[in-house]
Amino acid sequence: MSRKRRSPAWRAAASPVAAAVLAPTAGAALFAAARSTADIGAQGEASWFLGGAAALSFAHLAGAAFRPLYVFAHELTHALAAWAGGGKVYAFVVKGDSGRVDLSHAGPFVALAPYWVPLYALACAGAYRVWLWYGAPPWSRQAFLAAMGAALAFHLLHTARSLWQTHQSDLDEAGPALSLALIALLNSAVLLAALKCLFPDRVSLGAAFAAVSAATAAFWGGAAALVRAALAAAA
Repeated sequence: MSRKRRSPAWRAAASPVAAAVLAPTAGAALFAAARSTADIGAQGEASWFLGGAAALSFAHLAGAAFRPLYVFAHELTHALAAWAGGGKVYAFVVKGDSGRVDLSHAGPFVALAPYWVPLYALACAGAYRVWLWYGAPPWSRQAFLAAMGAALAFHLLHTARSLWQTHQSDLDEAGPALSLALIALLNSAVLLAALKCLFPDRVSLGAAFAAVSAATAAFWGGAAALVRAALAAAA
């Protein structure tokens, strides 16, 4: 992604502090999302969702050539995020495993959008709704769940891979540390919301929020206790 504006200097200075503050909550949210995924079980309709996710994950690990599809979704999400914020898209280029968009302006939202917005999962949800309008067959629900599992796995696996393997200049907009914390937190929230929509009786957002809040409070409570102990020892 290229843009015609540089990040303010204050943002670069504040980013590490904000990342340190947000990191415990992001870690707790990741754990809550993983636990909620495990809690849906592997029986009934959930087996279709988990089966789709497992099939996509296996194909990904086996070296299936999904990279061009990810690059297309990545750049398109940049463009859509910029457009939604009133920006202009001057160029959209995707060639194999690489791509770029030229934008009139960008900020942290535009820069980080591809890393937490599962575009193909949203497309699956929209396609399923249209399918229902036109009289979907009885097995459409199972097909939709399998597709959603695959789409979410696609997003999470490729996001993790792109962040792990190469330096992403998109992260410089808000600072690498803060960007990673935000990506973890937002992906956790998206996954929890998706699971709640797909399996409303098996996922409790209230319980997840309570767990994240408790873990965050425990972390900072422990940190404060350590600081007090250190100050007392130094006195």
